[in-house]
Amino acid sequence: MSSTDYNKWAEKRVDELIHSQVKKDNCYDEELIREYLIFAQYSRKGDALINFFKENNNDSNLFKVIIKILLDESEDYSNDARYSAAGVIHLFNLEILRKHKKELLYAQKYELINLRPFSDKNIPNWLHEGISSEI
Repeated sequence: MSSTDYNKWAEKRVDELIHSQVKKDNCYDEELIREYLIFAQYSRKGDALINFFKENNNDSNLFKVIIKILLDESEDYSNDARYSAAGVIHLFNLEILRKHKKELLYAQKYELINLRPFSDKNIPNWLHEGISSEI
């Protein structure tokens, strides 16, 4: 597939994803969220998918799917969705992030820097508060 063909295919897929039903009965479709994450990074139209996460940054159910994807260390999937999940975590509401401190601390220790939810220069102070008593 040429890069032109790939770009056309990817743009078409992003359009399909944007119009798909990603949530049913307050539950997110994990496979669709994985695709949102992947295409948010690799498509010219990825900003539309990033906007989805920005617009839903107060949705704790969506965050639970994102953190589940980030922490999925199985070899059932490539790491593309995980890298992107790490990249959108900072978009979420602070209250939601604080509720998942344990998972975020775990992810922050990943050897692969791209899987860490926060860059070393932007680690929130609250993430390490009280760490000795919690671990």
